Amino acid sequence: MSIQADSLLLETRHTLHKWLSLSTGVIILFFSFLNVVILKQTTIGLTEAFFGLLNLYFFYSAHQGKIKKWHGYMLITSLTVTIFYAFYSADLRAGSVYWLIILPPLYCLLAGPKLGLVYTILLSLPAISFLFIKSDIESYIPHRSVLNFSLAYFLSFAICYLYETQYTKSSQILHRMAFEDPLTGVKNRHALKLFFDDFNQEAMDPFQEKYEPEVTRLLMIDIDHFKSVNDEFGHEVGDSVLVEMAELLQSYTENHHVYRIGGEEFLIIQNSTSTQAYEFAESIRKRIENNIFRTHQNNIKVTVSIGIAELKRGQTFREFLRVADKNLYSAKNKGRNLVHYSSISLTEAV
Repeated sequence: MSIQADSLLLETRHTLHKWLSLSTGVIILFFSFLNVVILKQTTIGLTEAFFGLLNLYFFYSAHQGKIKKWHGYMLITSLTVTIFYAFYSADLRAGSVYWLIILPPLYCLLAGPKLGLVYTILLSLPAISFLFIKSDIESYIPHRSVLNFSLAYFLSFAICYLYETQYTKSSQILHRMAFEDPLTGVKNRHALKLFFDDFNQEAMDPFQEKYEPEVTRLLMIDIDHFKSVNDEFGHEVGDSVLVEMAELLQSYTENHHVYRIGGEEFLIIQNSTSTQAYEFAESIRKRIENNIFRTHQNNIKVTVSIGIAELKRGQTFREFLRVADKNLYSAKNKGRNLVHYSSISLTEAV
């Protein structure tokens, strides 16, 4: 799955974690009060009070945007221990066994389908054993109880599993439609805008540690005289050249930050010094110049012009494009098939 799709799924789980922590914390504290004050079951009540307050702490952390990885595991643990301990300690007629059925969907949603299945199976072993032991021995009640519980228990996981996997597939499809170029398969202009938003959001994060960030530079790449390729060979051949160009750029970049932002314009994101960025761009230019694009029985050679621009914190998407375009067209005006990089201010780029 792509970075954006992963982020969306992670955000969904964080939202679930936040409100589930609040709701379960309140419910567990309610049962804690009930057990301590009314039913005089102090041990169960104090256990529930501990985990109820722990869940409220998880809600507070999530509300402050400080969710840690271990919070999710502890939330799962608190729910499992609280529900299972109540089931183990209370009379079977109290109905605490019903709460066990909600755990498989929560495992699936909080931990993911695969790890959720592992948790579901592990909990089912002691749950089924205790249910069999605590059931009335007359009229095959233990066997019937285990059968009905097992069916409901695993069915609840199966329903959530099917929903979760379908949701993931749908998210991937929607992500490709929104953030990938349909012709070349590289990221599109919308994905680049999202990168800019995330880049500036990190800079404005008050909890972020103060340090000198790596300099982010972006390479604007434009195919020289691409219109002549379409005019001479046709748009189908031109599209094939664009696809091969995208594959070539992706194979040459380790982080896969390749974007198509216009008809024959591509962009690569790189964290480097100015010298490294220039040398990297020059190596790309030479490789494309020496490459033969074999499409539809046609051997086509093209060249590219590359402009390099430094991305600054707080810089808007439109401002950056002005700077990048200025450098790119400087390369074209100097004869094409070359790399241009200079420190251009925004006022000069307007």
